[in-house]
Amino acid sequence: MGVSEILATIDHEIAQLQQARALLSGSAAPVAKRKVGRPRKIDAAVTPAAKPAKKKKRNLSPEGRKRIAEAVKKRWAAQKATIAAPKKSATKSRKAAVAAKPARKKRNLSPEGRKRIAEAAKKRWEAKKAAAAS
Repeated sequence: MGVSEILATIDHEIAQLQQARALLSGSAAPVAKRKVGRPRKIDAAVTPAAKPAKKKKRNLSPEGRKRIAEAVKKRWAAQKATIAAPKKSATKSRKAAVAAKPARKKRNLSPEGRKRIAEAAKKRWEAKKAAAAS
């Protein structure tokens, strides 16, 4: 700590003591004006920072915990009942539909169609090469 910091802390302590004396004697205490802006580092070091009050941890009673668990189980059972009912009937009907439907035959290209596509591609390439050459 430098000399200026020590002097500043002493001045701060003197101001606090004068305020305490004025309060005890009953006269109006000369209140020092606060400066505008951020407090200096020395002032912050001298005045102890007030610790925020720690919130009390809330505990749940076993009865309350049991009620919540039962409510959640009831909610899940209701949700599963509404979802599961349509799914079972849908899967049965889907399986029956798949079993009843014959497998689709894979579609193949006929040799004539393949020949037409090849000829069209050759024409396009010839046109492209002719345009590039000229």
